[in-house]
Amino acid sequence: MSKLNNRSKKILDISSTIMLVVFVVCCLLLMFSYTDNVSSTRTKYLRTNFPNFYNDFEVQRYTWKCENQKCVKYLVEDEETSLATCNMLCSEPAIWPKPVHIKLTNRESSIIDKTKISFNFSQGPVKIMLQNATDLFIKSLESLKPGNQSTPGIKLSINIILSDPNTNKLKLNTNESYELTVLKSDSLAVRLSAANFFGARHGLETLNQLIWFDEVVNELRILHGVEIRDYPKFPYRGVMIDTARNFFPVDLIRKVVDGMAMAKLNVLHLHLTDAVSFPIVLPKVQELARFGAYGPDMIYTPQDIRDLLQYSLVRGVRLLLEVDAPSHVNAGWSFLQEGANKFVICGESDIFNGHLNPDNDEVLQVLEDIYSDLLDLTDNNELFHLGSDEVNLTCWQDTKSANKIAMKLFWAQYTNKMIDRLKNANNNELPEHVIMWSSPLTESPYFEKLDVKVTVQLWLGDPSSVLSHGHRVIYSTVGHWYLDCGFGPWKPSMHGGVCDPYTPWHTFYDYRPWVQHGHQELVLGGEVCLWSEQVGPDSLETRIWPRSAAFAERIWSDPSAGDDYDIYTRLVSFSDRLKSRGIRTAAIWPLWCSQNPGKC
Repeated sequence: MSKLNNRSKKILDISSTIMLVVFVVCCLLLMFSYTDNVSSTRTKYLRTNFPNFYNDFEVQRYTWKCENQKCVKYLVEDEETSLATCNMLCSEPAIWPKPVHIKLTNRESSIIDKTKISFNFSQGPVKIMLQNATDLFIKSLESLKPGNQSTPGIKLSINIILSDPNTNKLKLNTNESYELTVLKSDSLAVRLSAANFFGARHGLETLNQLIWFDEVVNELRILHGVEIRDYPKFPYRGVMIDTARNFFPVDLIRKVVDGMAMAKLNVLHLHLTDAVSFPIVLPKVQELARFGAYGPDMIYTPQDIRDLLQYSLVRGVRLLLEVDAPSHVNAGWSFLQEGANKFVICGESDIFNGHLNPDNDEVLQVLEDIYSDLLDLTDNNELFHLGSDEVNLTCWQDTKSANKIAMKLFWAQYTNKMIDRLKNANNNELPEHVIMWSSPLTESPYFEKLDVKVTVQLWLGDPSSVLSHGHRVIYSTVGHWYLDCGFGPWKPSMHGGVCDPYTPWHTFYDYRPWVQHGHQELVLGGEVCLWSEQVGPDSLETRIWPRSAAFAERIWSDPSAGDDYDIYTRLVSFSDRLKSRGIRTAAIWPLWCSQNPGKC
């Protein structure tokens, strides 16, 4: 009897599955039928009511002519020139960020054959990295113009020369300069010389932007008769993403790296943790992610980080991992939240900004383990970010450790303890640049109580105190280089957006704090910041691009005030290139403005 019941149950299960499949198929057929009916009805309506328009309709074609170094739009009468070709040949070539020095011996272009591109480079330790970079170059051309060659093109030979073929790590003192020439005789010859792989990689990005898709001939063109000498003004050119408020998959972060590589940005700073989540699995303190991640599918494993590190390196980008402390902690630290020895205080009263408990010395050991894991994962002992964002001294004032001590002095003492633990984790040697966020605490007189000169990431406040005491700075000034501003409060109890209004790309581009505040010798560079309270995977890319590209040119070559026509034309072209590689960007103006250069 039991066997018969089981057999009957199996028959019922199979029948149910078949019925479900039939139901789904019927729904799909109904949906397609509805779509076809709508399309058919629309076609019938147009043919009946607008017969001449519908039958004779043809989108008018336009051409662009160079007049007074500007592209002017005309109806096509005989010869046709695409907008992309006009933009490249008419005025400044559409290269972003703008090279430091560029010389054009002529304004001519040729169709190239994707199948006839060859590379020549030395057999050094970075051979594999160069091979990967050249593969990416070819792949990017495929994204500009997929498919086979239909029009004969010219051969392109690219010779890459490195004076130092051994450098395979990116540091602040790495020479990222390059020189690029593109000349034409019987074929096209490219000479790309650089000190090391990273400069050569930047040169390949620039060469890529000398190539464009010409829709008139339906092929790729290259600008030749070009000489470029280029180098960055600042060694630190960063993008920060807050991965704690909302989680971003690694594949999406890789796309951010792709865009950074195109814009020659070189530091991806991940603000990995905050009070609301702890998504990174650290081998020595795995409990933090176990108790602090939003879910088992929203974590970064050590292998994720190592893979991202290698992915970024071949694109000229280094990783900076930040686990914020001693404030902005809560989630994850709850694995010891009982009694007087709990790890976090003030988390109950302010879930969004708990603080480490200074009365529990075990916290410092956990921090040392965290620091050790971060150093191992990034293989980087030059830059290390402590966090130290928005420490609220009121939270600490009633603790035993802080009793009867001036609170700002206590903050300095506790920060020194954190720095000592970092030193322990790094084989008794401090990283060259210990970074922390600016705050009222990073000012005189208590800032000088720190045992080392830290590097300050300046997002708020007057930098004069920091600079006058010889501390290095990374600019991330709110209102200028914050990507998340302008969307109002994210919770009802807030009376306004933290950093409203919205910051347009012009503001990113025009900001030059080293001119305003001086001490340029102390400026490592800058970083745009994206805090993610109101940013999810669907909106990440459009919040970053193209505004981060505007920042990228400012921090790379820092050009003086130029022609708006040139800036707009080049930025629009760069946005289109981002899109060609599958990177989403926000619009900067109506499409009419792109088609009518100089009129917006």
